[in-house]
Amino acid sequence: MPVKTIVFIVLAILIVIFTLQNTEVITIRFLLWTKPIHTALILLCTLFVGIILGWLITWMGYSQKKRKEKREADKIPPTI
Repeated sequence: MPVKTIVFIVLAILIVIFTLQNTEVITIRFLLWTKPIHTALILLCTLFVGIILGWLITWMGYSQKKRKEKREADKIPPTI
């Protein structure tokens, strides 16, 4: 089994354990909005937002790199 898969499985198990141990209800206040919510839900939402932001930042960097490579390839005249 690849190391990447093992690390992913271990992290997933740790996240589940951590989330299940933090089930208290807390009150979230933001401006005029007040909402009681489970700590586990806040933790999972934060995790997913972080994953999505990390993916977007990586994708944007990859896209910029590909555009730069394409521009540089267009500048070089083909050799015959």
